[in-house]
Amino acid sequence: MPPNSDALITSLRTIVTAHYEKDTSPLLLSNVGVTLQQRGLWPSAEAEGKTLTKVIEDAHDPDLLIVRDKNSPAYIAVATGTTKKLVEQFIEHRAQTTTTIPDLDVLPRSVLLAFCVRQEGGKPVFLRKIPPFKYQTEAPNDEAANQFFLIDERYRRPGLKIIDVRTLTVSDRLDLQTKIAAWSRDHGVQLTEFYKSGSKKYANALERLIAAQPSGVAEKVMIPADIALILSQHE
Repeated sequence: MPPNSDALITSLRTIVTAHYEKDTSPLLLSNVGVTLQQRGLWPSAEAEGKTLTKVIEDAHDPDLLIVRDKNSPAYIAVATGTTKKLVEQFIEHRAQTTTTIPDLDVLPRSVLLAFCVRQEGGKPVFLRKIPPFKYQTEAPNDEAANQFFLIDERYRRPGLKIIDVRTLTVSDRLDLQTKIAAWSRDHGVQLTEFYKSGSKKYANALERLIAAQPSGVAEKVMIPADIALILSQHE
């Protein structure tokens, strides 16, 4: 490993250690990549064209360990020496869990939109982990990173219009279900957590409109009084 790559490895070690000090769930390699990009550390000239996985493996650092799910090549986590066993146990449990086919009719609209919104350059979307479930296209800061799920482009259908899921074609519906199911499996996310929010009954169209807005947008939405009145009078 070239001497000038020490700074990158040090940053990686800091990111990984900080994650496991707050959260015992696996830190996915894709999340590490996003954090490095936010800090302007990736792609790195010192990496010499290597993938992030290769950089970590070549470092031979006891607190930077790659852990793979042999049943799902896309699922790659980074662990420390002390958390490696926990991550392996999580992956083993995950492999034993049957993939849940999502019920699109029950999932909150904001969650569905997170899988369909367009992003430039294949950038990921971030979905809030706790209700109200809202998505955002800007990466959260380091302090809030653990409050969001990462949704990579491979799990999404950018541009798919979700006006009413009942009007989706059979192929579009199946494709979206497959992508959401793969995402929930690969990230160990229980879709039932979203259903609890999705089953919430809003009093009127105005409440539904506000609830469907991305994180940080609802507070800024200005709705003319006459339109707000009309929406509030319709279920």
